[in-house]
Amino acid sequence: MPSLSQTMGSSPTVFATERVNAKIIPSIMMIDNVLGTQNAIIDIQDRFTPAASDGTPAPAEQTVNRLSVNVVMGACVSIQDELKDVKVLGQLEVVIGTTDAACIVSMGWNFD
Repeated sequence: MPSLSQTMGSSPTVFATERVNAKIIPSIMMIDNVLGTQNAIIDIQDRFTPAASDGTPAPAEQTVNRLSVNVVMGACVSIQDELKDVKVLGQLEVVIGTTDAACIVSMGWNFD
């Protein structure tokens, strides 16, 4: 299972990029906001470009929020069950509402 830890100093932060004919399935996410300077609203986003079709020969890139988590300042949260229905079609990105380099997000994922 690939995994990555990133400070949320910039937003969006790319955790995984798409693979041909595979979905990204997040399996665990840990948010360490113990040293954070504010409450953190973390969104898992899916950025992808749909396939061309008869109705739309050149579709535009889309960004879809798949899950939102609110972590109070001074807390550390680990989520797993909430991710069981999250599937990412394109690029797995994590976005924080207000940039905070003291907030650390760690995520593990699989491909399906």
